[in-house]
Amino acid sequence: MSGPNPRGAAVAALVRQEQDGFSNLILDAELRRQKLEGREKAFASAIFYTVLEHQGTLDYILSRFLPKGLAKLDPQVREILRAALAQARYMQVPASAAVNEAVKLTRTFKKASASGLVNAVLRRAIGYDLDTAVFADEVERLMVLGSAGRDVAAFLHQHYPDEALDILTHTADDGLTSLRANPLKGTVSQLCEKLLASGAKTAAPGLVPGSVLARFEGSPAESGLFREGYFHVEGQASQLAALCVEAKPGDTVLDLCAAPGGKSLLLIEEMGDEGRLVSCDVSENRVRLIRKAVERMGFAHVEPRVSDGTRPDAGLPMADAILVDAPLQRPRHPRQEAGHPVQDPRKSASR
Repeated sequence: MSGPNPRGAAVAALVRQEQDGFSNLILDAELRRQKLEGREKAFASAIFYTVLEHQGTLDYILSRFLPKGLAKLDPQVREILRAALAQARYMQVPASAAVNEAVKLTRTFKKASASGLVNAVLRRAIGYDLDTAVFADEVERLMVLGSAGRDVAAFLHQHYPDEALDILTHTADDGLTSLRANPLKGTVSQLCEKLLASGAKTAAPGLVPGSVLARFEGSPAESGLFREGYFHVEGQASQLAALCVEAKPGDTVLDLCAAPGGKSLLLIEEMGDEGRLVSCDVSENRVRLIRKAVERMGFAHVEPRVSDGTRPDAGLPMADAILVDAPLQRPRHPRQEAGHPVQDPRKSASR
């Protein structure tokens, strides 16, 4: 790609996201690689997260106009279609602009042979009326309209039939970025003051004690306060899950599915960086992310360790508490066929 291209950056990050990466890390790396700043960075970020948030709905609509399904397309073409449809349906981008820029991206990604397909599919998909869709049952309706996996949709339909769709379509953290203040560096109110002084558009305490909801122009990882360990990025629901462990100073705690490390950071913060936290994941690549986060925050009593939580590990200590936030198993190539929308990775049943 020649020159900064926020749409291209979003598509490139989405292609990498398909390979089971951590969304925030992938996006940050792509934004740095393309040297996007200001509004361009914010626009690329908005496209990326809008696609992830609404992927099930987007895939259902696109599949109406792809007889062979999305899975048969090259990853670049698949993500170009998703990104363009997300812009037109959820980001107030004019349809003509979304389509024209998508066609240009087929050339940028050396997929010009797909330009006609991209043009034709988008022009029909953008105008598709979901109110006319006929679903096999209420679970499928929740999967599509709520961009949820089948297990999540079925659970909510069974236990919360009247509220299920509202639960699935609720905007997490009010659409803001949720942070966790490092109590060893300062209070929530002090972090809010520092964030506002450093250029954040908004910063206020969240609902979960110790959390902050903020809005950044670009990525929070670009903030000097982030690099200095004043906070880490963690959704309020995830924070609440880790707080339920009730870790205390001097405890021995295991975090068995820890990468990229957000809950481990919260646990060691609750422990006052005293005691022993063994923070595990299945591969060295994933554990390296934990180690990097711990070093950035400056904690001394975290032990990142390669350990598969599904197998016995005699090297693990007896513990006062264990956190297991096990991810749902996802296929390497997502199911994009009609009627089988991809589960939003941020809507895991374990979170």
